[in-house]
Amino acid sequence: MRTQRLYQWLCERLQRQDGSKDWPQSSLDHQRVLLQPCDVLLVDSDSALDRRLRRLTGSRFSRALFYIGRLHDVADPSLRALLADYVPCEPDTQLVLDASLERGLRVRELSTLSGLHLRVCRAQNLSTDERQDALRYAISRVGTGSTTSWSTLMLLWLFPWRAMPNGWRRRLANRLATELLRTLSGSLVGEAFAFIQFPVYPLVKRPEDDGSRLLRLQPRLFHAADFDHSPYFDVIKAPYLLDQVPAGFQAIPWKGNASAMASEQRASHLSLVDNP
Repeated sequence: MRTQRLYQWLCERLQRQDGSKDWPQSSLDHQRVLLQPCDVLLVDSDSALDRRLRRLTGSRFSRALFYIGRLHDVADPSLRALLADYVPCEPDTQLVLDASLERGLRVRELSTLSGLHLRVCRAQNLSTDERQDALRYAISRVGTGSTTSWSTLMLLWLFPWRAMPNGWRRRLANRLATELLRTLSGSLVGEAFAFIQFPVYPLVKRPEDDGSRLLRLQPRLFHAADFDHSPYFDVIKAPYLLDQVPAGFQAIPWKGNASAMASEQRASHLSLVDNP
């Protein structure tokens, strides 16, 4: 019992948010209207866990989350019923697959990510059937990494990652990664796309006697940066407005009004400049 309490306390310490940024770098209210099922959400958080995951990869983002969508976005009735059991919610509630140290991969409401800096990455040219197959695989993995993993905590707490060169960190993390660490970093997101034969990394062209063969790289550990840098994923950005002037900035009147950022008016504020 004491051991389990200690494990729970360490998990809470690692996942505690230290504080919010001076000003938000994205707006969930603006991003959520653009989301589609199977989008990848890259998270930039201030918890000790996220800082350690960023240190492992050298990426600005720490974790990769899998966006499910609303219940009616899932075509399989049995999967819809399963999601409703995981998270009792309204039919129009947006859901996402996230991971925690104590529960592993779990289903959460998208609204729980409010206040975090998110980047949306979208796989290019996915068909409806491919999206449903990826959703089916991802939802079937809920609960992965839910067992107590002291080895993961030791890797995150005690291992001297800061003292290692950047190139060594990722190679060593790939070798030592536990199931829970893979779940936290977003490896199951990469596996969902591998399940539908969709690449994350650039393909490898290997010459052979009768021509050439394309190979898909499949690492043991996926990171948020893999989706951010992938040539097969697009970054989806949504403009938003701040409620106040951030500290350290000065503001001057802008030639426009409050509705100037509406999508139908945005183009009128941009013009091409001829080269001299």
